[in-house]
Amino acid sequence: MTIADAYDAARRRESKSVREDPPEENELAWQARWFSGCCGRQFTTTDGRNATILDFGEWNHEAGPDFVRATVRLGDEVRSGAIEVDLEASGWETHQHATNADYENVVLHVIVRRPSRRHFSRTASHREVPQVCLADHPSVAAEWDASAPARPGRCVSPLQRMPRESLLALLSEAARRRMERKSLSLTSIIEARGVDAALFESVAVALGYKNNKLPFRILAQRVPLETLRSKNGEALLFGLSGFLEQPQPRMTDARHDMTRLWALWWKRRAGCATALLPRSAWRMAGIRPANHPLRRLGAMAAVARQWKRIRPALEQADLPALQKLLGDLDHPFWSFHTTWNSPRRDSPLALIGPDRIREIFANVALPFALAVRKTPAWEETPTGTMNSSLRIVGARLFGGSIPRDLPRTVAVQQGLLQIYADFCLNNHDECAQCAFPRLVESLSQKHESTNRRA
Repeated sequence: MTIADAYDAARRRESKSVREDPPEENELAWQARWFSGCCGRQFTTTDGRNATILDFGEWNHEAGPDFVRATVRLGDEVRSGAIEVDLEASGWETHQHATNADYENVVLHVIVRRPSRRHFSRTASHREVPQVCLADHPSVAAEWDASAPARPGRCVSPLQRMPRESLLALLSEAARRRMERKSLSLTSIIEARGVDAALFESVAVALGYKNNKLPFRILAQRVPLETLRSKNGEALLFGLSGFLEQPQPRMTDARHDMTRLWALWWKRRAGCATALLPRSAWRMAGIRPANHPLRRLGAMAAVARQWKRIRPALEQADLPALQKLLGDLDHPFWSFHTTWNSPRRDSPLALIGPDRIREIFANVALPFALAVRKTPAWEETPTGTMNSSLRIVGARLFGGSIPRDLPRTVAVQQGLLQIYADFCLNNHDECAQCAFPRLVESLSQKHESTNRRA
C-alpha cells in the first residue's frame, strides 16, 4: 500500500468517528463564503430543480436583500434579481422578509443549515422563492475556523519513533493534498468571479492574518479591485471597515489623513450604512502594532494600485518577484504609523513583511499555478518564522515545538497543517479513536520491514 493509499484509508476511518456540528458562524461569514464562489455554482433547489448561478451580483450596501443584480438559471428559465442568505430557513419569516417590499425581487433564498421541517419563502405578493440548502451541497472550500487543544495528542510517541525519511514522505503527501485542495477552492472562486477578483480576494484574506480573514474577505468583495483603484476607493475601503467612525486622532498628520478620507467617504456613507462592518467583526487581541488591521488596509490599497505588476508575479508563482514587489509597497501614512494615534516613525516600516509574503506565495500563488496546470518547484521553498497555527500543531503532534531537524520548507509546513486539519480538527473524542497514530505506526513498520529485506 502506498503512502497515498494508507493516508486515504486513515482519512476514511477518521470520517466515521464521532463528529460534532461545525462551530457556530454568523450570517456575515456565510454570505462572504457564498459570494466568493467557494460553495460552487451548481445546486439543486429544495423542490428538485437545477439551479445555476450565472452571476453572483453585488453586495447590497443599502437596506434589503444581501446581494442584488444577480442572475440565476432555474431549470430552463433565467431570472435576474436579488439573493438572500440566511443561516436558517425560518430566517425569512423571523426577519420579516415576507412582508417587506424590498424583498419582492428575490430570486433565490440560500439557507445554510438543513431545516427540521419545511419552511416556505414567500414575498409580499405571495410569490414562492426557490430555496437552496447549502447543507446538501458540501463546499469544496469548507474549512471551519476551529482549533484543537494545544496539548500533546496520542500521535506524539509514534511520531518520535518514526524514521525521518518516512515522516518526510508522509508530510510530502499531506502537503500535496493541501495544495490540491487550495487549488480546487481557488478554481471555484475564479469560475464564479474571474481571475482578478479571485486573486485579489485571496491576497486580502492573507493580509487579514488568522484573526481577521473574514473582514478582509468581505471588504475585498464589497470594494472590488477596480473600485479600490479609483479616486474614492481607499476612502470607501476605510469607511466600510468602520474605522472612520471612531473619534478623530490627536496626532496632526493622522488627523489630516482621516479628514482626507472622511471628506470622500461622507458622501457615500448614508447609502452604505447597513454595509459598515461592526466593531465586533474585528479581533484585536494579541495583534502586534505593525500588524494592526489599519496598516493592512493601507497595504491592501497599495496592492490595488500596483496590481498590474503584482498579478503576473502571482500567476507565475515567482517568489523573488513577489518579495520585491510586495516588499517595496509604500503608503504616505501607513508606512510611518501603526495606528491613528501612534507617533510618526523616522524610517518607514514595511507594509507587508517577508513572512507574510511567503504566506501569500504558499496560499495564493502556488494554488493558482496548480489550478492552471503549471508545476512550479515549490516543495523545497524555505518558509519564515513559526506562526501561531504551527505552534499549535507542534504542541499537538510533537508535544512541544516542531523538531529542528525537519526542514523549514513549504512542503513540511503545509504537510503539518494538512495533517492537523484532516485528523486533529475532525476528531472530537480526545484522540481516543483517531486513525493518525495507527497510520504513523504502519508506515514506520513498513519502513523497518523494507530495511530488513534490504
